[in-house]
Amino acid sequence: MEDEACKLQIGDVCISLRFKDTAFSSYLREYFKGYTCKEPELIIDMNIEEVSDKEFGGFECDLLSLHPKAVKGNSFNLLSGEVTGTLNLKEKRCTVYFSRKGIRIFKQFMFMVYYTLMKHNHPAESKNSFLVHACGVSKDGYGYAFVGPSESGKSTIARLSSDYTVLNDEIIIIKKEREGYIVRSTPFRGDFLENRNRSAPLKAIFIINHGKKNIIRGISKGEFISQFLKEVVCPDSLLPENRGEMLLEMLDFCADVARNVPFYELRFIPDKSFWSCIDEIVGV
Repeated sequence: MEDEACKLQIGDVCISLRFKDTAFSSYLREYFKGYTCKEPELIIDMNIEEVSDKEFGGFECDLLSLHPKAVKGNSFNLLSGEVTGTLNLKEKRCTVYFSRKGIRIFKQFMFMVYYTLMKHNHPAESKNSFLVHACGVSKDGYGYAFVGPSESGKSTIARLSSDYTVLNDEIIIIKKEREGYIVRSTPFRGDFLENRNRSAPLKAIFIINHGKKNIIRGISKGEFISQFLKEVVCPDSLLPENRGEMLLEMLDFCADVARNVPFYELRFIPDKSFWSCIDEIVGV
């Protein structure tokens, strides 16, 4: 069964997803192509009621939402029983059961797995590495993050940036390292499926929206943090934790990003000319 598993790299962690439906497992291996890994930190047996390939792309992505969660020993219960399972990090095993209704938060569950492994296996880095609802692009050796809610233009930015390396148009990782912040791709795509598993030093962050012309303007730290915080995926995990402290970690992360990475607001028209405006502002 392990040979048919979908072994998936998400930033610094690696997991193995095992399905009873081998056809769906094959579909996911193709969907996540380019994000495979060899040595999983956690093997997850996925028990899912029948779901089509088309439905997979429509699973919800809740960011700041904190789903009802109960953890007792090795057992977890999400959404009042819609998603249940057991987790044994010592044995590197997890079994999860999705109800037909619970499957809508498949991506959110995957985010929780990522944060679980970061907190347990990479504790020193976990407070400095967050999933963010954004488009990431690598250009001339530098990374750019385009942050915004649904319909703000992330997939449009990705499509118009095909001359460069598109890291993702939906969920990226922003991580603090010794030399500064980096932006890294994840397998959690939106409409743009040709992204690559890469990373780059983060040169600038743009809060984006569609406009009638290309406009880049400076904004205050308070305005940036309030907008950026809304698009950071809440670091909820499958472990028992203090959710108040978790939200403070998010706020500290956003404030540190604001201190160390240039940020702007970008309103753009749907053509490649916005890159010329970016080059004028941040330099090349």
